[in-house]
Amino acid sequence: MKSQKRSELVSFFLIAFGWMWLINIPRVMAAFGWFEIPELLSTIMGYVSLFGPAVAAFILTRIQSGKEGAMALWRNGWRTPFKKKWLVPAILLIPLSGVLTWGILTILNKPIEWQYGAPLAMIVPIGLLIWLLNAYPEEYGWRGYALPRLLKKFTPLSASLILGVIWGLWHLPLHFIPGTTQYVIPFWQYFLQTVLLSILYTWLHKGAGGSVFIAALFHAFGNITGAAIPYWTTNWGRWVSFGIQLVIALVVVLFSRQFKVKKQNYPDIKSPAL
Repeated sequence: MKSQKRSELVSFFLIAFGWMWLINIPRVMAAFGWFEIPELLSTIMGYVSLFGPAVAAFILTRIQSGKEGAMALWRNGWRTPFKKKWLVPAILLIPLSGVLTWGILTILNKPIEWQYGAPLAMIVPIGLLIWLLNAYPEEYGWRGYALPRLLKKFTPLSASLILGVIWGLWHLPLHFIPGTTQYVIPFWQYFLQTVLLSILYTWLHKGAGGSVFIAALFHAFGNITGAAIPYWTTNWGRWVSFGIQLVIALVVVLFSRQFKVKKQNYPDIKSPAL
């Protein structure tokens, strides 16, 4: 059983990385001037590349659990059988962190580069685009498939850190492509942020009974916050935001029920992918 779970995870990560990196390598080469890719085609390639984790999750679930398992995984992204209190941190945690970051930067007299933010009228359409074409494609894989299997083998904290490291590395090609969020952020800063956020995703995942819906919602509102309050474009903004979220993560790890369960006592995860 252990070797089977390891094989499933290895297969998942290979497909997710292969899809993401192979689609983006031509965009990286174009960024270095090797050839040109039309802007519209490059944008489409960027969105398609984000579907790697979902593609991996559904292919492997279909092979391992049949059509019924794949359909159950799909429904997990849209059903809300969890306690609705988990909607509060999923929706508000990162936006409040963003507002607090803005407040601290204002006190420190460190400007926010608002020219990089989305116009207020575009927040809703951009948010829907992020939710459907960014958050769901990633979260069906990271939290819908990989995290439940890691939690079978590791403590919640260890599983979070492992997945956070892999998730951060998965984004690597985007750091070389102009126009992406990652392009303006030093890789190691983005990497640390991804590992930190992975802890919060695990907290929400376990609290909401393994819900992909809650993970996608958290992912979407996190990215929407970055579009509305572009604190991430400056070094000060990134570090202040990281410090706030680090405090939140420490509180979660030290005091939440979700991180008090040890690996050997962790119950069977009610995930459609298993």
